[in-house]
Amino acid sequence: MEVPVIAAMVTACASILIAAMAYWLNQQGETRRSLRKARIDWVGSQLKDLYGPLLVLTETNEKAWNEYHRLYILPADSGPAGIPLTEPEEARWRTWVEAVFAPTAQKMREIITARGDLIIGGEMPPAVLDFCAHAATYDALLANWDKADPSKSTLIRHPGNRFLSYVRESYGSLKAEQARLLKAARERV
Repeated sequence: MEVPVIAAMVTACASILIAAMAYWLNQQGETRRSLRKARIDWVGSQLKDLYGPLLVLTETNEKAWNEYHRLYILPADSGPAGIPLTEPEEARWRTWVEAVFAPTAQKMREIITARGDLIIGGEMPPAVLDFCAHAATYDALLANWDKADPSKSTLIRHPGNRFLSYVRESYGSLKAEQARLLKAARERV
């Protein structure tokens, strides 16, 4: 074979190899971009559809409860425990349960039930399940208020700070991840 023919064949093979490598590298880059975009979208959905609304409602409920507790519940050492509420106290408690605590708990439970697929991790956290069980018992309490136990309380207690901490920490970690992902995406542009 002549040298020019061999040179032409080498050049052609090199061109094909370069084109194939460029295609493969481009595909790899597109796959990485698609995965990054999917992760950004997923975290955004977790924040927008679950943890954002849940945080607002949880913080709102917490502030309402703290204010109610501050204004209307006697400190533990100021009187005998277990004394029944007076009629005005019971009316006030019923108003707060019907207008504030139960509706907020029901909204949170609906959000969790509808968007539970967005929960961080592979399993539903116990604090979330405990909260949903607590929120569900408001239905029975409100349906049978006049015959309910004198404490007029839900059958299952609120999980307290465990639930609030979970929601706050989850929202915070997702916001941090979102910021990191968006920063990385901007740097690659």
